[in-house]
Amino acid sequence: MEEKYYIGVDLGGTNIKAGMVTTKPKVIVKTSIPTEAEKGPEHVLDRIADAAENVRKRSGLSRDLIGGIGVGSPGTLDIAAGVVLFPPNLTGWRNVPLVEHVAKKCGMQTVLENDANAAAYGEYWAGAAKGAESVVMFTLGTGIGGGIIVNGLLVHGNTDSAGELGHIVIEVDGRECPCGNRGCLERYASANAVAARFAEAVKRGEESMLADKVKAGEPLDAKTIEDAALAGDELSNKIYWETGTYLGIGIVNILHTLNPARVVLGGGLVGAGELLMRPVRETVEKRAIPDTQRNCVICLATLGEDAGLIGAAGCALAAFGTSQS
Repeated sequence: MEEKYYIGVDLGGTNIKAGMVTTKPKVIVKTSIPTEAEKGPEHVLDRIADAAENVRKRSGLSRDLIGGIGVGSPGTLDIAAGVVLFPPNLTGWRNVPLVEHVAKKCGMQTVLENDANAAAYGEYWAGAAKGAESVVMFTLGTGIGGGIIVNGLLVHGNTDSAGELGHIVIEVDGRECPCGNRGCLERYASANAVAARFAEAVKRGEESMLADKVKAGEPLDAKTIEDAALAGDELSNKIYWETGTYLGIGIVNILHTLNPARVVLGGGLVGAGELLMRPVRETVEKRAIPDTQRNCVICLATLGEDAGLIGAAGCALAAFGTSQS
């Protein structure tokens, strides 16, 4: 029996990434094209199919050697129906039948998965969590997403919305969150939260080498604050320490709920390295049940921007294949 290959697609608001992935797993061909979300859902669905066909043609593989396509999408989903219900960063999308459209245009069976879940599955299948059967991944970017794997299977929950780790409440009556709640982790430990909390501190009168920029109304991002922290800026260091502490509290909640073997941290914010990881580790060691935290490895993701497409391909393999070896 000939080996099958799987196509993984990572749908983003700005770019669509696609790759041809072996069952080893290894990415043999990949591409990235603009999403062009402003042109509407049907156009974007065509772009997804085009990206998948691009990597198939460049790989030189015939369709009968492709076991399937996996697509990681943002937003709320009906996974069984293959429908994207509401992705906030794709304007005008409501109840879009993604799987039906892509499968028909590409002539290949297709499966839908949440993008954060796909990234988590990528790290489980091929990255930092390989070999661990229970995994939780936090994706730390402008917001916070997540994925949960138990006994090698993604946890979707009753309405396919499990893994909303950014909306764990860590502060009673805390900061307002766009989700409608207060005190969500996302409002304290995301890249946007780092920038917002830093600007608030300057406006309260705390000193920083970046204070003039804040007072002049210049937008600051988490990377700028990270660089200032590494240059010795006291306030920037303080903000990152608080951020790692908040994230550590969120991780403790997960450890006590799911008792995973591994917690993986991914996304742009983890580029801060020890600025973030040291307070995370200290908080977990201080607050978690000792046996729970001793038997859980907290680590950084290793697949980078390929995690989503690798994981989406892995989801296609899990749905349509018979073996991962």
